[in-house]
Amino acid sequence: MADTGPLARDSHSSDADGMDELTRNRTTPSDVPPHLEREPTPVEGCAGCAELANVRVRARAVGDMTTVTDCNVLMKRHPEGHQ
Repeated sequence: MADTGPLARDSHSSDADGMDELTRNRTTPSDVPPHLEREPTPVEGCAGCAELANVRVRARAVGDMTTVTDCNVLMKRHPEGHQ
């Protein structure tokens, strides 16, 4: 007698929406948590980037990862004037 319970299901079988478990759980670049993304690099000659990079270094030295993340976000968002 074949087992037809939920555990007998092939792990690659599709459900009603046509997505299998592997597809549904696949991580896309937009799903990558911020702490796993590359940190922005300061633009040479930009005083704003330099200050944010300095604050980031000091924050990391004392374990303040919230400020490190804030600096990264601000550095990514302020590129007006960067070419």
